Amino acid sequence: MDCRRVLLGARTILWTGVAIVALTSCGDDDSFSPVAKDRGYEYAYASANDLSKTPCNEMRKGRNAVIGRDKDLYTCIFDRVDSVYLWAGEYDTLTAGGREFIREESSSSEDDENSSSSMSSSGYSSFSSYLYSTKSYGGYSKDSYSFALDSRDDLLNPDVTYGTLVDERDGQVYKTVVVGNRVWMAQNLNFAGNDDFPYVEDESVCFNYDEANCALLGRLYSRVAAMNNPDCALNKPCNIGNSAIRGVCPNGWHVPTYADATALQDVFRSRLSEAKSAKTWEGSRYGAGSNSSGFSMPASGCLDLGDEDFENGGEAGYVWAYIQSPNMKYLIFLGSNDYVDIHSGYGYDILMSVRCVSDDTLKVASSSSSARSSSSVSSSSSSYSSSSSAKSSSSSLSSSSRELSTPITEKGEQFNPDIDYGTMTDPRDGKTYKTVVVEGKTWMAENLNFAGNEDFPLAEQYSLCPYGEEENCELYGRLYTREAAMNSDTCAYNTSCSLADPLQGVCPAGWHIPSLTEATDLKDLASDSFLTLTSAKGWGNDTLSVYSGDDTYGLSFLPAGDKSGNDYKYFGANAFMWANIPGDKQRYFVINASEKKAFIHSGYSVNVLYLSVRCVKDE
Repeated sequence: MDCRRVLLGARTILWTGVAIVALTSCGDDDSFSPVAKDRGYEYAYASANDLSKTPCNEMRKGRNAVIGRDKDLYTCIFDRVDSVYLWAGEYDTLTAGGREFIREESSSSEDDENSSSSMSSSGYSSFSSYLYSTKSYGGYSKDSYSFALDSRDDLLNPDVTYGTLVDERDGQVYKTVVVGNRVWMAQNLNFAGNDDFPYVEDESVCFNYDEANCALLGRLYSRVAAMNNPDCALNKPCNIGNSAIRGVCPNGWHVPTYADATALQDVFRSRLSEAKSAKTWEGSRYGAGSNSSGFSMPASGCLDLGDEDFENGGEAGYVWAYIQSPNMKYLIFLGSNDYVDIHSGYGYDILMSVRCVSDDTLKVASSSSSARSSSSVSSSSSSYSSSSSAKSSSSSLSSSSRELSTPITEKGEQFNPDIDYGTMTDPRDGKTYKTVVVEGKTWMAENLNFAGNEDFPLAEQYSLCPYGEEENCELYGRLYTREAAMNSDTCAYNTSCSLADPLQGVCPAGWHIPSLTEATDLKDLASDSFLTLTSAKGWGNDTLSVYSGDDTYGLSFLPAGDKSGNDYKYFGANAFMWANIPGDKQRYFVINASEKKAFIHSGYSVNVLYLSVRCVKDE
């Protein structure tokens, strides 16, 4: 979803007769390239006349072409003034009909040489040339919204105690705040670039090209500029590391990771008012924010190069996250729906805000419900601890959905007394688990209940007890996100997870997350009856008949259910288990009592899932 699609919906574009001429020939792209493409461009021509014969149209918008030995660069754009597609160079533009417009700022050939040299020196010249040329030609359409602010401090909550961050690169000072268990900038970045950040100058702008908006709302950055890496251009995978990246952020800070983004989403999700600044949203049809968290997100809009508009000022805010994908992925603070979510821009370059996260974020306590503080930041908003956000959703569930027909009251009640179990002690926390050998493989016979440590920080951040109650962890084990289970940020929601097999993940040393083959073996064991895998006690709730499992193999699966989004579900009805299955979907093993079967789920879900973990002993 790109910024023009989020709020504006489909638009009807009226083309003039000239534009229609420009679109009359569409054919195969390769048929319009008389010069071989081994020069590194999509189109190459000997003269401007040759280029003018190649239609610039919607299909080719954003494509690049060069002319002659000097490789004068042109980009196919849509000019809203004349409603015509045209090839835009630095100093002139060409329509498919051959008309040529000379810009007023065009001067000598010496100027042309200098400008061409400057553009070609960039490591990512096609984007910066595109942005530069369209700005020079008249710019993108501006948004009509005007931000009524006297200073950027107007965005802050006076009742929140903020920390401070000084950007040593330009001396600018930013407020910081703790949300969840992370230290965030409470203001959008306004760094204009230097020699160490070469993409920022050409690939960032102020909203509506108004410098005052940069001072108030921060700059809008392309993904290349935000990540400070050309591998994050449109349609590139943006795979520049498996851990947090600094990007355009100050030293000691990083572009939000997927884990950071989902943590923020979990805190605010459908409570956008608590994240919104009061001033910029005030007067819009969506209403002012309470900003009780101090996050102070303004409705700073974006620049959509696909739609060639500054858009959604006063209506939405956009923040980059480092998520490996050819699509543009980002956090959106959407006023119309009052939620915070992670979205994708498919096929369009977008410029948006940057909020940085402290590299010391994991040092912030995550278990206390009191106000958060660190050496650099403190917040008086006590309701945003990670523990409270993780457990708050239980209050929205009816108590009847938690009533089990045959509850487990003591650890061990679920085991089959006719099975000869082994034991395993996790050296990380001293917890002891029953084990059982099934067809030559040694499995844990109960769910993992490891809460994480410094070597497994994801488990500490992204695991919880069913319904947020510690006694449920003791009886049913913990629920983990996929990234926590696999112990890798690359396995976060909606990212492509492809790791080694066997994979230790969150398991103790010498044990691993079940592979697809091992999970399939369990499914096959239950081909005649899912009861062969389930415990005799613990199944059934107020909406599901009581089931007494056979527990033939001693695996003693219990229905710990899951957490999906803000809701705990299927307690007493379903057992889930993560498996190490490559792909961008959350795939896992499930025993579904209502459907009376065990299977490998395809993993499609609109929410981050928290599921149980069973470990298998290494060969």
